[in-house]
Amino acid sequence: MSQYRVKVYKEYFDFSAAHFITYGGRCETLHGHNYHVEVTLEGERGPDAFVFNFSDLKPLVRGICDSLDHKMLLADQNALLKYQLNYEAQSEVQTIEVTFGKRRYLFPLNEVVRLPIENTTAEAIAAYILGQLRQALTNQARPELATLRRLEVGVEEQPGQAAFYSENW
Repeated sequence: MSQYRVKVYKEYFDFSAAHFITYGGRCETLHGHNYHVEVTLEGERGPDAFVFNFSDLKPLVRGICDSLDHKMLLADQNALLKYQLNYEAQSEVQTIEVTFGKRRYLFPLNEVVRLPIENTTAEAIAAYILGQLRQALTNQARPELATLRRLEVGVEEQPGQAAFYSENW
């Protein structure tokens, strides 16, 4: 059986976001990246001779990137982080307070994305994006999906520093 691979990595598959990571009982300093995303699909060519039409794939990836752009990324499944939602009636602003040991952060809730991951590493963000892409593709019910075999998402934090996550389709 032959196998083809297509990769998309457009300049607008990017997002700027802040995060911090907990590891080894420590908390890394709050910082941000200009992330860049690439997507690889493997499979056989479908009835239209594509593995998957680039024109149909690009808006899906861009939408996922846009949902993370200019946000504070928080790991919702991190047992070391405690979350508390607050509402400041005077300013009518909803906030989220995040604590890790003695550290305390306060963010406007509308500037936060709580990801269903254990830590906001590039690896976990790549897995999250792949899950979002899988869901978006499944919702389209396209004939090309029958010939897909594997998906891969790469998340680059900076040039020369990237993590990849892949799953069988």
